[in-house]
Amino acid sequence: MNMRRLEKLMNQRSRQTGGLTVFTAILVLIVLTMLILYAAQVGFFEQRISANDVRQKTAFHAAEAAIEQGTEYLLANQQLLLSDAVAAFPDGSGGFRDGWRVAKWSECTADLIDDADHPCGGNSPMNVGSFFYDDPTTGYNITDIVVPVEAVDVTARVTANICKVGIDAFSTPGACLGLDEETPGGTFMIVTLLAYGYSDCSEVTDVSTCQAHATVAQPLGNFHTLAGAPTVPLVTRSVFPPNGTAIVVPNPNAGGEGVPISAWVNNNDLSSDDDPYATPNRCEQDPVALLSSGTWNTCELQEWYERDSTPVGVACDQPTCSCTESESISFKRTGIDTVIGIDIVLDDAFPCDLFHTFFQVLDENYAAGVKSTITQQPSDCSGLDETSSGVFWISGDSCSLNGSTLGSPENPIVIISAVETSITGNVEIFGLLYVFDGEPGGAEFSGAGTASIYGALIVDAGMDRFTGTVNVVYASGVLLKAADLGGLGSINGGWRDFGLPEIAW
Repeated sequence: MNMRRLEKLMNQRSRQTGGLTVFTAILVLIVLTMLILYAAQVGFFEQRISANDVRQKTAFHAAEAAIEQGTEYLLANQQLLLSDAVAAFPDGSGGFRDGWRVAKWSECTADLIDDADHPCGGNSPMNVGSFFYDDPTTGYNITDIVVPVEAVDVTARVTANICKVGIDAFSTPGACLGLDEETPGGTFMIVTLLAYGYSDCSEVTDVSTCQAHATVAQPLGNFHTLAGAPTVPLVTRSVFPPNGTAIVVPNPNAGGEGVPISAWVNNNDLSSDDDPYATPNRCEQDPVALLSSGTWNTCELQEWYERDSTPVGVACDQPTCSCTESESISFKRTGIDTVIGIDIVLDDAFPCDLFHTFFQVLDENYAAGVKSTITQQPSDCSGLDETSSGVFWISGDSCSLNGSTLGSPENPIVIISAVETSITGNVEIFGLLYVFDGEPGGAEFSGAGTASIYGALIVDAGMDRFTGTVNVVYASGVLLKAADLGGLGSINGGWRDFGLPEIAW
């Protein structure tokens, strides 16, 4: 009896143990399933985060690429930025392009600045008087951007705003000047590039099909090659005048209100060792020989132009423009005593380093301080003509100026010639010619032709062999525009990836 009861109890315990095992197994399976589902959800969520991050980074890199390409595009076309010349710039295929004042820039009006969906609006730092880049063929796109990302579903857009500001005490802080306006202290140009990158696009020509976008803004500021506009039409470190014939029309207010200055001439007979900016053998000048050669005179603007005002085109518009002896302030004629008026400054403290005076860089540092910032460096002057504008550094074999017009009143030229520079024909120059003998091999101003320079001539070299004719006519408007020429560079602290207007492309 007891044995039967014991066997029954044992059978019941076995059945109960099996049920618990099944229950435990099912519970474990449920937990494992939940863990697997949770892990799958986490993995899927991480994949989505990762995919979104990739899309965002790809869009951001596309916007950065657009900024870089837009910057290079501006650098390659900087002579067009503020030009209003029509059909004046070669397009590389036999035709001509207009300046961007005609073809690209449109004014930011008050209504456009209030429009958050316009390049002038949003939080872009624009004011009334600024301009935005408007290419009718591509909307707001500054150029045809090809984003260097190995993906077919990526695109980018870039536009630009420009604001010209004055840098003197009389300018209103934060206000944009008109593109034609100048201030006595000079101007500074700010170009703000606004770039938009898009990724994961089913159709790159329709950004509404893109899954991610990023915005980047980068302001660029122009730096001036010259330290400022020259205030004297003729500056010479060597003999004045040249052996030939010279006429100089002064800045009527260079020495103060109503005090004309025609020429600033080296009369420094001190040793170059006495000047902290001197290069040996480039400072000393023999005063006795200073005014011993040539036939020359100086006269006021109205005498030179033979009219009461400067012509619209700046160049002489009369059959002849000249200064007679009776009109002259200073003059030297064969057989006639030299007359030195108040307009010629014979400076016994003339700077030995004239390059430093005009460029704020020691002449021994010309290569890194100035030359390296100039993108236009032809080997000679043969390709220069009336469509040439901007700053040119000539350091090849020679610079022969013959029978052409260089630059224009609206788009002046700055020629820094570090080689033998000669006038071999009739030539008109609108801007500045700087002859610099600081490079190896030196330079000299020579020739037997006729040059009319509307702006300024700076001879930081010898000109003992010049037997031609040079007319230097001070043109303040031309020189102010020439002083604004230079390059473009990023403004520190200006980069941002927020607050750009939401432009519907």
